[in-house]
Amino acid sequence: MELHWSIEQARLYQLWAVGLHGRVYEKGSAGIRACFRDLEGIQLDPLPVLGRNHDLVIQARVDGTHPGETLDLIHQERLGFEYWDKLLCVLPIEAFPTFRAFMSRGGPWGRGGEERLNREYPVAVEEVYYAVERHGAQSSRDLKALHIAQGDYRGWKSTKAANVALKVLWNQGRLSVSYRRNYQHYFDLTERVIPAGFYEGDPPSLDTFMEYLLQKRVRMVGLLPSRGDANAWELLHGERANDLPARLIATGRLALVQVEGIKTLFYASPQAAEGLASAEKTTLDYKARFIAPLDTLLWARAALERLWDFQYAWEVYKPASKRRYGYYVLPILYGNRFVARFDGRYDRAEKTLHVLAYYEEPGGLPLSHSAIHAGFQRFLIYLNGQRIVLPTGEVWERGKEITEET
Repeated sequence: MELHWSIEQARLYQLWAVGLHGRVYEKGSAGIRACFRDLEGIQLDPLPVLGRNHDLVIQARVDGTHPGETLDLIHQERLGFEYWDKLLCVLPIEAFPTFRAFMSRGGPWGRGGEERLNREYPVAVEEVYYAVERHGAQSSRDLKALHIAQGDYRGWKSTKAANVALKVLWNQGRLSVSYRRNYQHYFDLTERVIPAGFYEGDPPSLDTFMEYLLQKRVRMVGLLPSRGDANAWELLHGERANDLPARLIATGRLALVQVEGIKTLFYASPQAAEGLASAEKTTLDYKARFIAPLDTLLWARAALERLWDFQYAWEVYKPASKRRYGYYVLPILYGNRFVARFDGRYDRAEKTLHVLAYYEEPGGLPLSHSAIHAGFQRFLIYLNGQRIVLPTGEVWERGKEITEET
């Protein structure tokens, strides 16, 4: 199936596909549960500048949430599990049986990680496994206290043999992340973490898994570019090269989308036409939404520029002298366009959000616009903050309104 869309239609469909249009979620925990299921996974990142990436993904779609709640809820209620999908993600528990195919091959590490470790510490993997089996969920710090496999190991970075053994066992699916405390992993035996019904039986074949993963990636991104954007194709580069997308299109399991004025074709769900029809029936809400740096809407950065006329690079890992916009910059979505971005830092002790810089896009919205102000007020509530300090030094108190501006 090949579809021909305008840029406006493509944008609307992608917003609908990634849960930023056409869905109204309940506040708080109920909204987190439903949104997480719809998104089919959220990329994890440890930096807690404005909450962590997974917190920011949820707050853009669900009101009444706060930093730290999303991942805690997912682990406490066993709604999902942590594993590789693009990079490190938390994934719905329903995906676990299929991901076992990847785990059985050692995940992206393959068997090489264990083989390298075994050459230096041949008993480390089993020592760590038996320690977890005996003592329950363990972190790397717990294993240090137990003096388990504490020899130095130098692989891609210097660490302890126990730390590598934990990751080997997790990649293989023998251990799973039971919970996190202060964002540190606590691993337990997979059969003690994953609910009954998701762990029994034989895993599917690797070919079946790769077909599933590509279809899932397309659903998560909405429109996956057929060329370029290597980051959006993580774990699937070989499948793109061996024509798996073409085979899925031929069998009706993917659709091809041609967007007016853009040479690159996009892969979409086979239900994309129906999805666009649903999206077109719903009026855009025109709320200013602050988008997480690793939101699925931003996974394909080159396509983002072509389709949305918006350039974005997450600059946290660049030297300060090479940053164009700032350390932790969030794009601001309004309707079907990006209207601004801001660099922010939250001071938890002072309950203050510092807007270090605000950049209005051409034809975008200024910081003084009422919709932007309302967006910052919602964001302040998400942070549990009391005030916002603007780049000019002006202070917005929580709940304070400004004059409507169009």
